[in-house]
Amino acid sequence: MHRGRPGVPPSKRATEVADTTTAAGLLPDNLQVSDVTTPAPSLDAVVVGLGRAGMGLHIPVLEKIRLFSAAASPFGRVVGLVDAVEVGTRRALHRLEYDFGYDPGRVSCATSLAGLKGVDPDNTIVHICTPADDHASTLRAATAAGFRRIIVEKPCASNAADVDEMQRIADRTGANIGVINPYLYSSSVASCRDKIRQVGQQPHYLEFEMSKPRITPTLAGRSRPESVMDVELPHQIAAALHLTEASRYRVLRAEVRHMHYRETDADVCQVVRNMGVGILVLELDECIAVLISSLDALTRTRVLKLRFPNSEHIEAFLPVTGDDHTSVVMEYSGRNTDGSTEQTRVAKLPDDMLTRCLFDTYSRFVTDTPQLSDLAFNRKVIDVMDKAKTFARIRR
Repeated sequence: MHRGRPGVPPSKRATEVADTTTAAGLLPDNLQVSDVTTPAPSLDAVVVGLGRAGMGLHIPVLEKIRLFSAAASPFGRVVGLVDAVEVGTRRALHRLEYDFGYDPGRVSCATSLAGLKGVDPDNTIVHICTPADDHASTLRAATAAGFRRIIVEKPCASNAADVDEMQRIADRTGANIGVINPYLYSSSVASCRDKIRQVGQQPHYLEFEMSKPRITPTLAGRSRPESVMDVELPHQIAAALHLTEASRYRVLRAEVRHMHYRETDADVCQVVRNMGVGILVLELDECIAVLISSLDALTRTRVLKLRFPNSEHIEAFLPVTGDDHTSVVMEYSGRNTDGSTEQTRVAKLPDDMLTRCLFDTYSRFVTDTPQLSDLAFNRKVIDVMDKAKTFARIRR
């Protein structure tokens, strides 16, 4: 049980911030980023890869932005669907028609970017939602088709060499590329950055766990990441680099464990190599970062902790599902009479981070403002992943 300073009422020991999450309030006010002014013009979208990321996340979030932002929306409409399998485009077109009210005759469908008809590249953003090892080739195809505004799903590539190739393509064609990194837009991550500024020094310890039961899609083979390192850990690495603003980084430890699963004790245990647990320990300037991800966990967990040399620390409990848009942040400072650290603030924050991410990314494309999550930043993320995979002997 929490025990505060004697004689100080609980209301003074911890400040409670009310939950202000409402559907109408998410846009545009809560999504406006201070250094971007959203203009009246909007840009359309072509989505390449119509699986979980493209059809399950990007399109519904774009439609939410359009619905709640109205005339202020930087997103216009989906004008193109591309998937290597024709049934994928048919399924996506059906959902656009019945879930979002689209006229299917106004959406171009193709099995390649070169096959799209009637799409204006000058007013369109391409969303690359294919597997990571296809990102460089898909970017090359997008620029060859005349597109110059590109959004790439995380991780932005399967290795650092591919990121370098993507940068060469961008330099040669003048393409502007933004990479999906929702946690850079999290309200709770912003609270952690505010705490760093308040303390006036970087944390000496950072811990970030993102675990979930990803057993069914893994066993079904619906997506085939190389290892557990490719699922949640790119988010965790990006958040750690973003928070610490580290000028140097080093992998101290990297370990992966296999996924084991069986329905009953009598069943044969199914094993999926390198897809169970991932543990990564980094040195980020003076900070030690411990990143943990379990994909055969029983429950979902997304917890970020920062500890500072002066005994202050902060804990953030981030949204765990796509329908959960609330974070809880707890700050601790000073000492109680029993020696424990005193809780000084509890905040319940609206945290629809993917919506903020896409809203801001589109706004930056419209205004020709540099992207917050660009290729240069993500080159560091992929470099850490490359080193970690070598360290963990996933690659030799």
